[in-house]
Amino acid sequence: MTGEPDLGQTLLDRLDLAMAVRLAGSGDEQELLAVAQRFQDCLYNTDRDARWIAALLRLRGMLVLNDDAADVLSAGQSRFRPGSQEHAMVTGLHDVLQMVRDRASRGVLPDGWFLVEAFKAMTRGIARFRNNAVRADAPWDAILYLRYPLVDELNYLLDTFDAEHRFRDFPRVFDRLHPVRQSFRVLWRFARIAPFPDFNAVMAWVAMCAFLLAKGYPLLLPEPQDQALLQHVIAGPPPHKLVQFESRLLATVETL
Repeated sequence: MTGEPDLGQTLLDRLDLAMAVRLAGSGDEQELLAVAQRFQDCLYNTDRDARWIAALLRLRGMLVLNDDAADVLSAGQSRFRPGSQEHAMVTGLHDVLQMVRDRASRGVLPDGWFLVEAFKAMTRGIARFRNNAVRADAPWDAILYLRYPLVDELNYLLDTFDAEHRFRDFPRVFDRLHPVRQSFRVLWRFARIAPFPDFNAVMAWVAMCAFLLAKGYPLLLPEPQDQALLQHVIAGPPPHKLVQFESRLLATVETL
């Protein structure tokens, strides 16, 4: 599922080389700054926002097409009426994306309480989530046979889900991993806390992307097979690599 070890390492080498090539200049300080700014602009390009948002909602089984999200964001004609759950989630996730970009632009990694604020922004237009951000019972999107933390543990777990505590990972393991692979551990650890009533896998993906962007990597766009893949990954041990995601990041950087 995670591929052969040599392939994974080769992908990361190629990814970092592709990043370096796009940041290279003639050596002139002004040109280096200009190249770095252009690359930063590419990372923050909004052309794919609708695709990212729609794909993220499809991870939770919502039937939101790329064009649907684009129509909502452009305030054009849409099959989703204002006030509908789909319309609220699209606009909410768009605000989450801006929160992620603002934090990443300052080089600040995500943490537990930032993700709580992001969840509130994502669900603010949905009545059942008002005053119901941190769950008070088992998560509605629980994976069968997984044991989740008790409700009275959640505040502590969110307090310690940060860079200082290696996102509740083992420091010796986390610190020796490539930043891209660290982001996969961030996704897994947050999904296993599952602090929200619903959309925990979606918010774990947001956590991973927030980490990647803060480390200078592009957002990872979900694909249709990721719904089943995420279930499998979250139900298993913490991943050391996810070749499918590494390959996708490489392809993204090569098109920037």
